[in-house]
Amino acid sequence: MKTIILSICVLTVLSFSYCTHLPFKKCNIKRPNFEKCLSHAIQDVITQLDKPIPAMSLPSMDPWKLETLNLDIGNASEGLQQIWRNVTVRGFSKPTATDARWTPGSVITLDLAVSYDCAIVFTTEYEAHGAVLLLPVDVVTSFRCDFVKGGKIKVTYKIQKPKKANGHFKLISTKVVFEPKKVKFNVSEFFENQSLTAALNSEMNKNWEGSWNVLSAFVGVYDPFFDALLRGVLEKFPADQIVGGLD
Repeated sequence: MKTIILSICVLTVLSFSYCTHLPFKKCNIKRPNFEKCLSHAIQDVITQLDKPIPAMSLPSMDPWKLETLNLDIGNASEGLQQIWRNVTVRGFSKPTATDARWTPGSVITLDLAVSYDCAIVFTTEYEAHGAVLLLPVDVVTSFRCDFVKGGKIKVTYKIQKPKKANGHFKLISTKVVFEPKKVKFNVSEFFENQSLTAALNSEMNKNWEGSWNVLSAFVGVYDPFFDALLRGVLEKFPADQIVGGLD
């Protein structure tokens, strides 16, 4: 009986330890290699996010999913009312490099540049109503957008520093910017005339940078997602468990 009780106690301690320690190396802010260490640590977490990380209360980010997004361009006579459903993104957990920059202060700026060489693929069910160049559009179809040569995801976090090392960082704001190297678009059956749809795809891909800029408002939906990723960690763990050398 004593052996059983002892075994239960050991398992309990091990479980508690697993649940309350971050599953990556803690970096010391006072050391000269801090930003390099932080870059490696963050990339290590990203590569693990092809599945949830329960110890950090982090969901999987590959695939990343969004149920519904409304995005309007122009007005009813010269624009499109768009509904994007079942938005799915694959490739977020496969970065080739991560660069973290930490600007200290009472409000800390954490800049992340996460680089990808592999494709990042956005797929969605697409509904649009309105007009393009006076051509009527009333369609429910599929839409796909590929970062065919990868690119960068840049995230800027503003973080309130706690007064005590064992306090909690507080996330103030999050801003996300996507910088693809090249984008390929494919929308199916946008017009009843398939030749027009083929021409639309061709023009979008010829001028992919301009097409991406038009869709840049779409990127704003990722701010809350990347915000939630860090916010959950900061709220769960004291600052001195996340970063060393704060005292």
